Amino acid sequence: MVSDIYAFVKFSDGTMFSGVASSATLKTATNIQTGGTGLNQVSGIDIGQAYTGKVAIAASIIGILDATSTAPGTGDGFCYGYFLGPDGKIMCNVQGGGGSSTGLPKLMKPIKMTTGIKLYGAIQSVADGPAQASLSVACTDGTHDVFTVLAVADTKTSLLNKDGSTIGQALDGKVMSASMATYNGIKSLNEDGAGVSAFYLESSEGQLKLMFPACQGNSQEMVPWVPAYGTRINQNDSLSVMGTT
Repeated sequence: MVSDIYAFVKFSDGTMFSGVASSATLKTATNIQTGGTGLNQVSGIDIGQAYTGKVAIAASIIGILDATSTAPGTGDGFCYGYFLGPDGKIMCNVQGGGGSSTGLPKLMKPIKMTTGIKLYGAIQSVADGPAQASLSVACTDGTHDVFTVLAVADTKTSLLNKDGSTIGQALDGKVMSASMATYNGIKSLNEDGAGVSAFYLESSEGQLKLMFPACQGNSQEMVPWVPAYGTRINQNDSLSVMGTT
């Protein structure tokens, strides 16, 4: 059994992108290129190259575990997704779900395709025990980022972005507008009650600033954006998870 990631993108001119990353490595950001059986398109091309000049306005990503039921609570769950610019920076996060999820949500901001832009997604099998904690973040100035870590049972662990930076280092001085939190543990983040039931943002003094209850990325709807209530990020802020078994 292998895991595949599928992506669908709507452009402002009415055209669509259909992409697939076959045999994707779980818990890993994977480039999703053009693909799909029976479609009138050339496979294996990055979205920016294939649709140069078009403007993406809506998108979704789903994960499917081949030959396995993808009903809620089983199969593969969405962790995170994003458009990556030619400069290696995240341009806009993308919503997603599992094989039974539905929807093509509007992007938080339109993204004009240029050569070098790629679409990435990450999924994980929904299972018992510690899972990958993923938080997608949007800021009021248009900045987007993703912070992840494999949770460790009964241990406070920091979520970092793809460049190894903490949330404070990456977003110092920015104001959060929304977030998406995913955790694909079938019995929830804090199943025995000995940990913390949400990811948590703290100041350098340990003051709680915001909590992020996480969902499985495998319900019947795409993982939603949740308001962040104008929370300002400072340089020494930390984002942590404490999973349990």
